[in-house]
Amino acid sequence: MLDMFRRIYDSLISPPEVPKAENPLRFGLLGASDIAPMSLILPAKTHPEVVIACVAARDRARAEKYAKKHGIESVHDTYQDCIYIPLPNSHHYEWAIRAIKAGKHVLLEKPCTSNGAEARKLFEHPAVTAPNAPVLLEAFHYTFHPAWQSFMQLIHHDPLAGPVKSAESYFYLPRGYFGKDDIRFRAMLDDSHPVVESVEFRKISESEHRGNTAEDLEQIDEAVMATFRSKAGAVGKLVADFSLAGSILGVKAPRLGWPKCVAELEEKEVSEEKVKLADGEKHLMQRTVTLYNHIAPVIYHSIVVEDQHSIRRNGTTTVKSWGNKTTIKAYDWADKSDGHPGGTSWSTYRYQLEEFVNRVRGRKGTGVWVEHQSSIDQMDVLDEMYKKGGLKIRPSRQIDED
Repeated sequence: MLDMFRRIYDSLISPPEVPKAENPLRFGLLGASDIAPMSLILPAKTHPEVVIACVAARDRARAEKYAKKHGIESVHDTYQDCIYIPLPNSHHYEWAIRAIKAGKHVLLEKPCTSNGAEARKLFEHPAVTAPNAPVLLEAFHYTFHPAWQSFMQLIHHDPLAGPVKSAESYFYLPRGYFGKDDIRFRAMLDDSHPVVESVEFRKISESEHRGNTAEDLEQIDEAVMATFRSKAGAVGKLVADFSLAGSILGVKAPRLGWPKCVAELEEKEVSEEKVKLADGEKHLMQRTVTLYNHIAPVIYHSIVVEDQHSIRRNGTTTVKSWGNKTTIKAYDWADKSDGHPGGTSWSTYRYQLEEFVNRVRGRKGTGVWVEHQSSIDQMDVLDEMYKKGGLKIRPSRQIDED
């Protein structure tokens, strides 16, 4: 328990500041956003090569107040080196392209754009695809954490793992978490990535949405349940509910749900020296892996691996069966060599920042990255989810481009 409180304090409240390198990357924040303290300002304190230099917002007074609160040097109209864009996603394309054209590296909050066509337009833009173009990364932060990478390793690269049979992702926030005047994302735009990444799901079988109350705008989803199917026949399920509520003494009240990702793998024939087989017998194993709290694993997480073994004779008769259950924690890399720095108090955002800086500096790093095509595919899937659910694809803003 004390370790958990220490991780929370060091990652989300008061990270230990480190001396800065001689020529750190200077970040500008575009927008005085609520997410930036957790996603960049606090992680930057523990990175010797990152300085938050300035912030800009629609209201200069708001930007100045924000800069003072978070210890940012000044309020500027231009930035050195890098720009972080946590604006409403309808503004992502415009400002990402402007920054890239100005030669700035861009850390772009998810979702990268409003729709698939806009994502394709962004990541296939000549300014982005040109040789030695600035770095552009969509900020799917939990991808970079050792917990997520361990989860993916157990699914796709472990020699005992069979093909994925099904994958599920669950994410909940309590009713009232987002105020009525909150202009950020809603359910589907934020949490479809885990189930899409864990297997290459591209075809949407069905999608159901629950809208907001009557006084809110229609076409805004606060909950979604979608099912997918991959080319190989695997089934995926996404449940995201940003209005979770329950009953306390007969009164409807907000409540929390535990975020998790579950992957069930198909049976696979395995060979283990300790398992002796008679003629005509095969040793089969079926694995299920569950990652609890993929969203904020620095606070607490667990990876539960359940392996069900069976000995089959002549392919049909089960001679023996047993199960093994293992719980894994991965707050840091197991192997710290070869470009794998980290720490038990590093948040997903801190691991993400490490790889972003590595890419800007031309260093190898861990090799974990969100490729541009992955970002495009993600938005294409979101478009299909909206259409299957009877909602409109999120529209693009009309902007004047040079």
